[in-house]
Amino acid sequence: MIIKMLVRSYVSFLLVYLCAAIGFAQNTSVSGIITDLQGAAIPGATLTITNKASNAVRTVVSSGDGTYQVPQVVPGTYRVRAEAKGFASIVDENVQVLVSTPLTLNLQFKQAGGVSETVTVTGGESTLNTSDATIGNTFDNRKVQELPLLSRNVVGLLSLQPGVTAPTINENSSTRLDVKRGGYVNGSRSDQSNVTLDGVDVNEQQGGAAFFSVLRSTPDSLQEFRVTTTNANTDQGRSSGAQISLVTRSGTNKYHGSLYEFHRNDKCAANDWFSNKAGVKRPKLLRNNFGGAIGGPILKDRLFFFFNYEGFREAKGSPITEEVPLASLGQGIVRYRTSDGKSNEFGSCPAGTPTGVNCLTRAQISAAYVKANGIDPGTNSAALAVLAGAASRYPANDTTVGDGLNTGGYRFNASLPVKQNTFIGRFDFNLTPKHILSARMNYQNDTASLSSAFSDTPSRVLWSQPKGIAIGEAWTISNSLVNNFRYGLTRAAFTQGGDSNQTNINFRFIFQPFLYARGFSRVTPIHNIVDDLSWSKGKHSVQFGTNMRFISNQRTSLGTSFDSAAINPSYYDLSGDVVITSDAGNPIFSNLGSGSTDLRDALSSVIGRFSAYSANVNYDRQGNVIATGTPIKRDFRTQEYDFYLQDSWKVKPNLTLNYGLRWSNSVPVYEANGLQVKPTQSLSDFFAKRVAGALAGKPYVAPISIDLAGKANGREGF
Repeated sequence: MIIKMLVRSYVSFLLVYLCAAIGFAQNTSVSGIITDLQGAAIPGATLTITNKASNAVRTVVSSGDGTYQVPQVVPGTYRVRAEAKGFASIVDENVQVLVSTPLTLNLQFKQAGGVSETVTVTGGESTLNTSDATIGNTFDNRKVQELPLLSRNVVGLLSLQPGVTAPTINENSSTRLDVKRGGYVNGSRSDQSNVTLDGVDVNEQQGGAAFFSVLRSTPDSLQEFRVTTTNANTDQGRSSGAQISLVTRSGTNKYHGSLYEFHRNDKCAANDWFSNKAGVKRPKLLRNNFGGAIGGPILKDRLFFFFNYEGFREAKGSPITEEVPLASLGQGIVRYRTSDGKSNEFGSCPAGTPTGVNCLTRAQISAAYVKANGIDPGTNSAALAVLAGAASRYPANDTTVGDGLNTGGYRFNASLPVKQNTFIGRFDFNLTPKHILSARMNYQNDTASLSSAFSDTPSRVLWSQPKGIAIGEAWTISNSLVNNFRYGLTRAAFTQGGDSNQTNINFRFIFQPFLYARGFSRVTPIHNIVDDLSWSKGKHSVQFGTNMRFISNQRTSLGTSFDSAAINPSYYDLSGDVVITSDAGNPIFSNLGSGSTDLRDALSSVIGRFSAYSANVNYDRQGNVIATGTPIKRDFRTQEYDFYLQDSWKVKPNLTLNYGLRWSNSVPVYEANGLQVKPTQSLSDFFAKRVAGALAGKPYVAPISIDLAGKANGREGF
């Protein structure tokens, strides 16, 4: 009952607060004990911390045992001043407060005197996190700038923690933050990491790649980050993996700026050995990173800005090898070798055929099939035209694929240029001594060309335009009560073009004219509301908060909008297998050896029959068939609600007890437009009836029927 009342009271407070204020920060806390020369606690001492970049001020008073706690402190460099009656004031000019890392700062008055007298100290902060049990390392901007980074990719630093397997970064990705494998943290799955930027969710909700952020952080825009690898507090949570907290740089009272360019060329790069052999030139690899950053005051001590632009250009090629038919196959001539070097009754070849090679002309193919089964399958002139055209456009120049008799390899350099633009801006506003507003905006515009099937077929292009905003307010209600509110919108958006809008035609093991990659686009906006309320009372620092996510996955796909047909030598009677082994078990060619499979494949392509045809049939919500080639649209949604309560209790100056509780609720995913179905009976019940029927010797073969389901249809989901 008490918990329900607390939750209701907090939700009511939050709803009122959302109408009144906005702001954000990824905050931490400062705590410690204030003592005199003999180590005795000093109650009633006044502690003032001042952000050196913005001159924002916070003030607290030590409790009866000399302890103090300053919750919800924005990461940065602070001036700390302690004052007490009868003692000279203490000032520490450079106290570093790091993201998601509680700071223990014990202060000791050095001499008696008036508060107007000042003693400057250094090194008061603890080098270890002694306030909670979280484990992880923090990297500030200086470390981020100085450590070597491949393509200035910050993701390469996120895994530099004990207990983390290094992720594999996909350098071909248009995001340059695409991590495909690895990234396991202390045994947890790689998709269990939780990434926040300025306290707002920036996870890629579908892909689940390790350490991946939808919004790119450049080395010049990142103030610092921390990766908590284990023992996260209840204000983080959500997943079992690493808790990654990134913070965007802010402007200060001084103007700071930078311009940079990094260039890589391929003057000293070697060509691929197989490309040299095939006479294909060395592919390009020219890479440029360039940009600039500037930050400073708009109104001194009040309003600050920071802006960073970074461009990335890559002129890149990659060698591609595809299997293609040789010119002889396009003429309907199938070549083969026998294991004993002898020919057979069907094996006469045109003039100019290499020694030791046997051939089957179109007439001889018919004769071989008639002898095997009495049926002439003939040859398909349309199929031969496709094979002849392929042999003409793509002359074989590579021997690493194909059998060298009917097929070979066509090697070429695919052009894969990448163009990226990243814009990051942030504003901080000290509205009053009690209210600090902040806003951060991100925009990316990326394009990347992906590989094509052949040198003259369309290249697939990937367009990516993620956007993000975060706004919020840190409200110092009193010296002991602080509220930090954040709202964020992170919008992943990309479109990948296809290379064909035709039916998929495949001469299996011989030739495929396109990749048949179909167009696809996805927009995934995430609305994130976060609120943390911190209350310090004596030895206790209590924190209560919520984290709500409203997730939509809007997809448009042509992946199931076209049919497919295959000339597959294994799928139908009277295929290429017939001349290897007849229905009567009498092989026509008994001396083929290991070449039998290659001969079977070539014969099937010349005969040119579709042995498999797959039809993709899509329906609308009313059950009507949708025309072939129509894009399929879906809008999958879910919501996540998290509430937590935690307390940091300083039992003794050298003993802190942290405990808390987190409650999470995730709504099952549903399709917002009602395009959702499920079986009308439980599949477990259906399976039980199948088992019962099997035991009774009476097969249960009732059909499985489906019907509309889900929230949009007013029915249950899965």
